[in-house]
Amino acid sequence: MDEGGTMSELEPLPNREARVVWRGREYRITGDGKGLQRRYFLIRLHPDDPDLEGAVVYDEDLGSRGIPIDPSDLDAWYSSRWRFTWRGKEFVATHRSEDEVVGQLAGADYNWAKANGLTLWDRDWAVGQFPLSEVEDFHEERRDLLAEWKKKRDQAELKRERNQ
Repeated sequence: MDEGGTMSELEPLPNREARVVWRGREYRITGDGKGLQRRYFLIRLHPDDPDLEGAVVYDEDLGSRGIPIDPSDLDAWYSSRWRFTWRGKEFVATHRSEDEVVGQLAGADYNWAKANGLTLWDRDWAVGQFPLSEVEDFHEERRDLLAEWKKKRDQAELKRERNQ
C-alpha cells in the first residue's frame, strides 16, 4: 500500500457477510441443514467477544458454539457491501480507517488501473488505498435477508395449505 497508512490501522468491512440484529445487538449467523428445515445459530461478532449466554455446541467437530434462533425472532438479517467511486471508477471497499479506505476495482480495466497506480494482482484484480478526501459516494448496500427468508417461508406455507 502507499505511504498513507498500513493495513493494521484499517478495520475490515463486511463483504457480503451475513449479520443479524437480535434484541438490539449485532451478531453473525450460521446454520445447518437445507431450506426451511435449516437450523440457525447466532455466533459472536468478534472472536474476543464474551461467550454467548445460552449457547450450545452446533458443530461437534469444531466445538463451535452459538445460540439457537428462529429467524422470525430476529430484528434484522442482512448482508452488506461497501462501495465508493474514485476518479470516476467504482470500487468495492474492503478496509477503512478514519481517513482512508482500501478497495478493489469493480470490473476489469487493466490499463486504467496501471495508469492510476493501483496494485495489480492480475489483469482482472486491482486494489488501492485512498484518502477518504479523494473518494466519492462512499456507501453501504444492504440486502434484506430476513425479508427473503420470510417470503420463502410464506410461499412454503401457501404451498403446504394448497396440498392439503
